[in-house]
Amino acid sequence: MRKSSSRISYFLSQPHQPFFALGIISAIIFMLVFLLSFKGIVVLNTTPNTLHAYSMLFIVFTPFFQGFLLTTYPRFNQFPPLEQKIYTTNFTLLFVGAILFLIGLFIWIGFLYIGMFLLFCNQLYTLFVFYQIYKVSISPQKYDQFWILLSFASGVVSNLIFIIALIVDSSMMQELAKKSGVYLYLIFVALSVGQRMIPFFSHVSVDKNTKILKIVYILFILGVLTDISPFAYGFVFYYIAGIFLAKEIYRWKLPFKKAEPILWILHLAIFWLPAGLLIGSIVDMAAVIMNKDFIFAGLHLVALGFITTVLIGFGTRVTLGHSGNLMIIDNLTKALFYMTQIVVYMRLLYSLTQTGFLFDITAALWIALFVAWSFKYMPILLFGKKITP
Repeated sequence: MRKSSSRISYFLSQPHQPFFALGIISAIIFMLVFLLSFKGIVVLNTTPNTLHAYSMLFIVFTPFFQGFLLTTYPRFNQFPPLEQKIYTTNFTLLFVGAILFLIGLFIWIGFLYIGMFLLFCNQLYTLFVFYQIYKVSISPQKYDQFWILLSFASGVVSNLIFIIALIVDSSMMQELAKKSGVYLYLIFVALSVGQRMIPFFSHVSVDKNTKILKIVYILFILGVLTDISPFAYGFVFYYIAGIFLAKEIYRWKLPFKKAEPILWILHLAIFWLPAGLLIGSIVDMAAVIMNKDFIFAGLHLVALGFITTVLIGFGTRVTLGHSGNLMIIDNLTKALFYMTQIVVYMRLLYSLTQTGFLFDITAALWIALFVAWSFKYMPILLFGKKITP
């Protein structure tokens, strides 16, 4: 009993541990359910696409963001570490909301809506905590902290729109929730953190460009709003955003060729952001010209190429660094880094060819990626295991 209590105490001793564990498990379960429902093997109380979009936005990626930032956002603001009861309250809302959402998919749709409400409360509570920290921060520079805060506020709004869209059965509102959730929430949280931390980890000293995030955020708003209009020319604004970001990242002069794998995976992730926006915009433009549906190719290029890669990179780094393990990775982890890129390419091929078995392979590789990562790193998150590279 004492041993069990000690393990639970360790598991909850740092914010990232329970949140990362939940994110990994959710990535496996919800992709598996999506695959089975998409293939018609199981029938759900909502559409496969709705399940996929909502779970990825607010159940899979969100725990990683919250786990990382509940640890680091106070530090950014020169604020003491959060009390355990704050982040365990946050985690409880997220965990119970995810469980009820999953049950609601199969048993009673009311559970699904209750789960979504709790997940919305989780985001709102996180935003409140971050705002309180931001408000009393003594940090002389709060540029990055502001954009992280605004990104989380965008996520709250996207979640609310998604819930309303399901209640009133509005496909346009659901598209607005999906696009704003990806571009104004997921991408912007990762970008706000990445543009601060990746140059720092790379020992690159570069003057802060205080205009780039504002420019890109405005372009994303225009892209999202245009995408849900009858014209669907959002790719124009995403392309322009990609150019701005490419110039900014080039200015950093990141030492990609000389970096260790624990660092080059982060370089690769940040390179994928402008690359995904530019390539995706070209594909989306071709879709309009050819009157052909390429199944969210542009969106997935950024979501997988940038967000998933940066999560695996930061997740590995934080898990090792905050457990007293050496910041060195083994061949298995290197293989997982390469696998993230294979998932990106396979998903793009599926969009372009719409060949069924490529969809199956992409989903299977995603599940295998997170299963393998959990096999290696879950013992560290759960028990603080010391590993050798």
